[in-house]
Amino acid sequence: MTIKKIKYHRVYEDVIEQIEKLILEGNLAPGDVLPTERELAQAFGISRGTLREAFRILEREGLIETRPGGGRFLNKNLSKAEDKTRILDNIERATIIELLEAREIFETGIVELAALRATEQDILEIESALEKWGTIDTESDDPVSPDQAFHLSIAKATHNVVLVNLIDLNMDLLKRTATKTVEIPGRRNEVYKEHFNIFQAIKERDPLKAKETLLYHLKQVKQNIQMK
Repeated sequence: MTIKKIKYHRVYEDVIEQIEKLILEGNLAPGDVLPTERELAQAFGISRGTLREAFRILEREGLIETRPGGGRFLNKNLSKAEDKTRILDNIERATIIELLEAREIFETGIVELAALRATEQDILEIESALEKWGTIDTESDDPVSPDQAFHLSIAKATHNVVLVNLIDLNMDLLKRTATKTVEIPGRRNEVYKEHFNIFQAIKERDPLKAKETLLYHLKQVKQNIQMK
């Protein structure tokens, strides 16, 4: 069987699509055992942790069955388009939660370093990105790009190209996170205030406050994602 490596930003879609492809090509049928976790993770080009999370949701949806000591089996085919959409949405939500957990680790360091290294020009650029978020038009073609610009401007203020690239690599998931929460009544104003507090901490050159305000922001985002 042929399995293509997965691009990280579409992992939750591609896991389903490639399993579906295997079914359509006749390589998998209900009752068949799936390749091992290690084989699939290596073939897809994703972490085993991400694969386990995808399988956990697929099991809950009844598509995959895990038998103790016997591996994972295909339990049924995807019968309806809406089933696939619902499953993809659940996997997307789980992937975003993983990103938020990762951001608690790496982005706290970014805001702390930005608070220590930001130049006056950096402060102006962060403020500019913040104000664009404050006047965001939810009816525009891309209502969440200011959120991405804000976090990227902070990363640039660290003057560390690796950290900038780290944020840049996760831009797609940052956008999907914002897309899932921007339409919640009152949430846009809350995000602006949370971003403003992060900006103020960086402007005041207070790394501890910057870390605390970012963690509060991520906590609020996670709560909103889990409620949807």
